Amino acid sequence: MPKSQDPLSRPWLPSATLAILLLAAGCRTAPQSLFTASGPGWRVEQGQALWRPRQGMPELAGELVVATHEDGRCLIQFSKDPLTLVSAQTTGTNWLIQFPPREMSFTGHRHPPVRFAWLFLHTALSGAPLPAPFRFERKPDGGWRLENTRSGETIEGFLAP
Repeated sequence: MPKSQDPLSRPWLPSATLAILLLAAGCRTAPQSLFTASGPGWRVEQGQALWRPRQGMPELAGELVVATHEDGRCLIQFSKDPLTLVSAQTTGTNWLIQFPPREMSFTGHRHPPVRFAWLFLHTALSGAPLPAPFRFERKPDGGWRLENTRSGETIEGFLAP
């Protein structure tokens, strides 16, 4: 093989190949938002919630905002002023959940993972069936409780239009 065609005669080739592979397969930054919750067709409810991330952890109290669009999109924000602790967005085909204090976000397509109860809160509140391991109950005082029976994560609260 002539030297000009020998891949080893190009010392930059392995480095370039590695760089391309790292860029193609590396971590992607999650989008900041799937959509903007403004304009006609949105319904916004606000209230209070208690969130226990998993069994054995303390509950966190905060403000809850749930914005739903007539086309099925939903934005949920759980905050303890001045910080947003959790932000979740769902559409018919995509989901995004962010934990700003920990600089963590997860995104995906189709069905959201059951490890994040926030991604199922809109489903529960709308009365649609929930996947196992979730249990949802409405309380006589107008409140509600969503529980992941596997992890012990709970979200309990109330919303006012």
